[in-house]
Amino acid sequence: MKIFDRSFFKPRGTSACLFFLIIQFFASFVFAEPLTDPDFGYSLDVPEGFQVAEYTPDGMSYRFYNQNVPVSLLLKIYLKDTASDSEAAFTRTVERLNGKADIDRLTWRNVPCVLSSFTMQIPGNQSEFEGWGASVPLPGKDAFLVLLCYTEKENFQALAQFIISTLNSLCIDKGSLASPGIFTCYAFPASQKIKKSADIGNTAVYTEFDRDDSEALQFVTELEFSVLKFYAENEKWKEAWMRYYRAIWRESSARLKKASNDIYSALYNQCKRENPENPMIRMNELLLEWVQYMPYKRDNQSAAATDFTDLVSTFCSEGSDCDSRSLLVSVLLQNMGLDTCLFISREYSHAVYGVNLAIPGAKIRVEDNDYLLCETTAKGIQPGLIDQTQSVTENWIPVLPRME
Repeated sequence: MKIFDRSFFKPRGTSACLFFLIIQFFASFVFAEPLTDPDFGYSLDVPEGFQVAEYTPDGMSYRFYNQNVPVSLLLKIYLKDTASDSEAAFTRTVERLNGKADIDRLTWRNVPCVLSSFTMQIPGNQSEFEGWGASVPLPGKDAFLVLLCYTEKENFQALAQFIISTLNSLCIDKGSLASPGIFTCYAFPASQKIKKSADIGNTAVYTEFDRDDSEALQFVTELEFSVLKFYAENEKWKEAWMRYYRAIWRESSARLKKASNDIYSALYNQCKRENPENPMIRMNELLLEWVQYMPYKRDNQSAAATDFTDLVSTFCSEGSDCDSRSLLVSVLLQNMGLDTCLFISREYSHAVYGVNLAIPGAKIRVEDNDYLLCETTAKGIQPGLIDQTQSVTENWIPVLPRME
């Protein structure tokens, strides 16, 4: 069944590069890499299973369908000679599909964007479709990207979180790792600051967060967990787990950027005195010791709900488990410039983090880098030491942050 009239796709350029990357992306999944267009500078970390259904040879229009979930994704690029702004590009797309949209405007990544729910009744198709869409300028490209993610209307309520997760994975420039997703930016805009502190290495570290940061991170955690559940029995369960933690990492990195800077400012001189040759080795030791003595908390044992503690709450010692502690230190050190990796294991029901430091200890190699393993839930365990019963490398799944 063809969903789109081919007349919708009109040549606008000569970018054929994206199609090759998409095919490569969907055929490999070795590290579940995001879909990236180097010509226009955007990427999407979509849930597993999307495949190309239709495309134009110019690389300006694509439709994807998901093999696991009945959701489609339309991607369309307009050059500025065909659309004056984000809203015009979005309206033009929806109108060509005989759709109706409820448009909201927002500023994301310091540019004016559009988010919208929409419905459409495509000629020749008895089904009515419903979904969410976004339209954003592509920095430095004189172009606009329109995304429509949708399903048959009768399925929309059940799949709304899957659709939102797909769109929220959009990145439009190399700084996107340190920016909330477009949906979370819309739902949780900048708000009043609240002051927080932590005792790290016998030093009081003072920082601040947005009042809604914890709620925003919990929203993302629950959103992504709802997507993860679709893959519980899927052959791509491992890749789905990686995407789940990547999404939380991205959102947390943005909201803990100031905390990372404040920790670095408060502790760096002490670290330099105690390890002049490599102060960041000592920084890692101090952060590891800090989280090892946090109160342990695991609220949910059910597979129906996530028990992941958001990283702002973890920072404030409001209770945490191995994965939230490990991801917290990974985010903080990565924001300070160190190369870090989260490791999760279904076999061990455990998580640790790794840091790329040239010191002796247990390590796992990922993409030509050796990551020193750090255990966050056993008190007093030094970096590079790990329980021998958890030492089988193949049982650890590496999760790297998104680096466009």
